[in-house]
Amino acid sequence: MTDDTTKFWDMIDDLRVAMLTTETANGLESRPMSAYVDKDAGDIWFITKIDSNKTDEIKDDAKVNLAFANSSSNKYVSVTGTARVVRDPAKQKELWNPFAEAWLPEGPEAPTTGLIHVTPEHATIWDSPGKLAMLVKVAKANLTQTPPKDDKVTHVTL
Repeated sequence: MTDDTTKFWDMIDDLRVAMLTTETANGLESRPMSAYVDKDAGDIWFITKIDSNKTDEIKDDAKVNLAFANSSSNKYVSVTGTARVVRDPAKQKELWNPFAEAWLPEGPEAPTTGLIHVTPEHATIWDSPGKLAMLVKVAKANLTQTPPKDDKVTHVTL
């Protein structure tokens, strides 16, 4: 793994919640989902209801975007990849936690429970300095009337 690839996996593992974007008949739709990151396998998983709008949208068009963000640390990641809907009770049980239980009280082995498996293909990482450093950059930009340089953007092919 390259340093950038390792940085990608470490950042999304820390951020944990992604806005999953799919293509609908009316355009793009995003919704927050808890991400289960498997760095070693290169996979991102989401627990979901097997029959939902998002799973139907993935069956129609497997291309998705995942947006991870932490505004307090100025860390952001945008991921494009291919998704597929999976029924795997053993994997569902492995990933199960109280958050999944809250949304899917039927449990990990219920026929209504499934997974979205995303294979990431490309990521863009914004790893900006902390809030104080960002405030200094903004103040300098306002004084000089020159937009701050976004020097912490990394593109990663996965």
